[in-house]
Amino acid sequence: MENETEPEDDVDLATRLLAEWDEGRGTSKSEMERREWDDGGAHGRRFDRFIRQTLGVATTKRSRQTDRIVDLEGQLRRLGATPDGQQLEEWEEQLDHARQAALGAVRVWNDPTATFRTETFALLLVTAWNSLALAVLQQAGDEWRDLNEDGSPRTVNGRERALETSELVDAAFSGDRFRGLRRNVEFWLGLRNQVAHRHLPALDVAIVPQAQAGLLNLEGALEERFGSNFTLGSALSVPLQLTGFRDPGVLSSVKRLQASLPLDVQTYLEDQASRNAALVDDPAYMLRVTFVPTVPASGRSPDAVAHFVKPGEVSEDLAQALKEYTVVTKVVKAERPNLIATQVVDAVSDRISYRFTMRMHTVAARKLKARPPADGDQTATDPRYCEYVTSVKRHLYSQAWVDRLVDELSTEEGFRRAVGECPVPRS
Repeated sequence: MENETEPEDDVDLATRLLAEWDEGRGTSKSEMERREWDDGGAHGRRFDRFIRQTLGVATTKRSRQTDRIVDLEGQLRRLGATPDGQQLEEWEEQLDHARQAALGAVRVWNDPTATFRTETFALLLVTAWNSLALAVLQQAGDEWRDLNEDGSPRTVNGRERALETSELVDAAFSGDRFRGLRRNVEFWLGLRNQVAHRHLPALDVAIVPQAQAGLLNLEGALEERFGSNFTLGSALSVPLQLTGFRDPGVLSSVKRLQASLPLDVQTYLEDQASRNAALVDDPAYMLRVTFVPTVPASGRSPDAVAHFVKPGEVSEDLAQALKEYTVVTKVVKAERPNLIATQVVDAVSDRISYRFTMRMHTVAARKLKARPPADGDQTATDPRYCEYVTSVKRHLYSQAWVDRLVDELSTEEGFRRAVGECPVPRS
């Protein structure tokens, strides 16, 4: 009996076929379709679909008209609608729900006539995180349902029941990189339960740092997981401020208001502050900001109506005054990428328990958007992680990219999400 070779998995097959095709300089798509799948009528479409779904690499060049159609369809989906004859996928419905809930939360917070501001904001922000985590897990094909001991999904009124919000967020945003994010969501979950059906206007000022951090976390997660088309920034404006610009007694008034909070709410805030003392400087958990009214020297319109002040950019007198009210986040300038791919693979392999190869690194770099697809503009990299050196036509990577990969690839779920295949323990 002849020895049979092990069949290739989809990623290996797609990688081999892509290398063989090499953008028209090798075997034609139709030839490979006939050879691999005995399909003589796909005319390259099956090859394109297989490579795109398996490696995330586009092997077709679209016309301008096609690009316009795709852009218009994207705009419709961003608004929660679809072209005629199409339907939103379940994860797209959850993504739209998340965006609408987040915009509703901001709308309530910035409404000067709102009376249940914190209570409503907490409810809507938690709803937004619940739906966003569902969208992330459903798009990735990861488990989001509450399962029985036999592995079957629990149902409520005939519908599959989802995991609790905290479990969904833990699964969708795992790893040390998202520690502050998870703690911030945990804060809002607890506060939502604490203040439900209660009118506590004194709470509005006390939790501004957590509210600002939670909203920016959600915006960052939307951009990282689904792209800039789905962020909320274009729908928002800088709110006008009145408090504190005239009345020197505002701070003491705020403190008196906070002292009037019910004891159980004060206890909850104190417990959270004690538990998360190590995260006080983590802007993903809480972000304190200071508004400083200024007038452009030229008298003309400024380039931006608001900006964040970095350490060292204010005078000593002003810096001392700001210390009474705010924590200024320390900004560390990232080093320029200087590692080649093989160095990245070696460094990551030393820190994780799974086999990690150059091929896997290429797939992960594209899936995590550190570098563009093979047919894209190679200079369009994420500058935090990667830089394309045109003189040698090579991508270089940063230590931050190594740390990001270690964080992503240390768990089975993260490895599958980043590489597109199940991890194999190192022997």
